[in-house]
Amino acid sequence: MHCRFILLLLVMLTLFVGCTGSSQQPSHIERSTDVERGRYVVEIMGCNDCHTPDYMGSGSSLPEKDWLVGGDLGFHGSWGTAYPTNLRLLLNGISEDDWLILARRMRQSSPMSWVRLPKVTDQDLRAVYRFVKYLGPKGTQAPARLPAGVMPTTDYLEFPEPH
Repeated sequence: MHCRFILLLLVMLTLFVGCTGSSQQPSHIERSTDVERGRYVVEIMGCNDCHTPDYMGSGSSLPEKDWLVGGDLGFHGSWGTAYPTNLRLLLNGISEDDWLILARRMRQSSPMSWVRLPKVTDQDLRAVYRFVKYLGPKGTQAPARLPAGVMPTTDYLEFPEPH
């Protein structure tokens, strides 16, 4: 129980503390620069903290080839239980425009909606998409999301209601 509380505090701290970078960049950016921008956005937004297993415990030293493969630690709250999606499989299976639509929808019903995701520009979301496509598909699907009122059978962190 004590370890879960500490882990919850670490997750909350990671979600609520961080830097924000400028999202202004010229429209003529080359693809390689988009990939670099996507890597940067993934890092400053803390995407790896949840979407890369053992990332926080590794001191952020996991190689990039292991990033964003999702996980089975649930985040449980009034919305149900959300699991970190394997972004490597998801984004390699949809178009860039579909990613923008999905990212906007994710903002409405998950812990991500509370902190940084609402502030991400379409330009930065496109850069994230291009970075994940650059990484290529890897790993397995995360468990399916559970609706409100259904308790997870996996390990999970209890999330408080947003303020």
